[in-house]
Amino acid sequence: MHPERAGRTAPASIYHEGKHGVSARSNHDELAWFDFQMTLNFHVAQNIYPGTKDAWGKRQQHQFKKTHNRLPIHRREIRGYMKKDPVWQMWSSLKRNNQEMSYHMRGQVISRQEEVMTATALKTSKHSGSLELNPLVHVPRYLTAVDIHCMPGGYNANDGNGIFAGANYDIASLYLATGGELGIWNDGAGWANVAFLQNHFPGFVPETILDLGCTVGHSTLPLKKAWPNAEVYAIDVCAPLLRYANARADSLSTPIHFSQQNAEDLDFEDQSFDLIVSTMFLHEVPQAEMNRIAGEAYRLLKPHGLMLHNEQPQYHGQTPEEQFLREWDTWYNNEPMRCGFRDMNLGTWVEKAGFDKTKLITKMAPGAMLTKTGIKLTNEGLWLMIASQK
Repeated sequence: MHPERAGRTAPASIYHEGKHGVSARSNHDELAWFDFQMTLNFHVAQNIYPGTKDAWGKRQQHQFKKTHNRLPIHRREIRGYMKKDPVWQMWSSLKRNNQEMSYHMRGQVISRQEEVMTATALKTSKHSGSLELNPLVHVPRYLTAVDIHCMPGGYNANDGNGIFAGANYDIASLYLATGGELGIWNDGAGWANVAFLQNHFPGFVPETILDLGCTVGHSTLPLKKAWPNAEVYAIDVCAPLLRYANARADSLSTPIHFSQQNAEDLDFEDQSFDLIVSTMFLHEVPQAEMNRIAGEAYRLLKPHGLMLHNEQPQYHGQTPEEQFLREWDTWYNNEPMRCGFRDMNLGTWVEKAGFDKTKLITKMAPGAMLTKTGIKLTNEGLWLMIASQK
């Protein structure tokens, strides 16, 4: 999910984003503003971002080598030079400002209809899914100390009340940021998970599935659609996400069992699941907590069950320059755990949990979308898939 990836032509229009029963409705002027932002995001990514590479390769690298008589060996050394470069400053400032503008406009759209949206969300119960909230669940400090993604209030906005955080993560969010690349329901990563499993584990048909850190269910619903006879459970620690996720799934006629739990300490019985999945979740978790999450996954999987995590590419094998450019979100988009995840040894991580590290699969996989004729693969090397079998 990199908007600066080569080969892109133009973003879709915000008018094409899918609307369901609990979606916030934008008026004409708001839609025009969102469309402007999508176009601006695209311009910054495609036309200004390449200049940051030139700023390093044609200017700052020369200064570094002149001072140190060598090339940099770590991204921190590059950062010391590049953060003073005017081209990098311009790109970084525009990127951050676009993010803040997006949340400002979304906040206005949601706030004027939040009361009605909340009432709608609390009434839905038509399609045999479920929602279990637990006010005793503690929301970890790593989710509340900063507004992750610069999202006001983060995932637990309004101290866990209402549905604002869920709505804020759904409308004009991923669709706007990616130029519509994840599809009208922002479920492209979920279909990439399904495609990866079908391609690498043919014949695998899970009967029980657990989605960790589900947010609003963008990547959860494809699991149920791919395996309609499976019981699909989805957990998150933040109640505003789950209220919205349940209403969204209900509106889209997809029964999911949502539950407010911490992935480090789940209340399911041992060997309850054939498949445990997460999507863009681990890079927002500290490493100590990641170890406990992997341990819980091992406990909950049935023999020969699968654990699959869809994540950001790691830093292994990347040049210091590439690492520096990818760490922008850590410094300026309030994602403090991202670099730690990208540096860690995944083999050691799964081995500590009980998995056989020699059977660990880490592979860049293409994007995917659901079409009338089935799953269609889109872009090569879009997602890092991390798979282990018990």
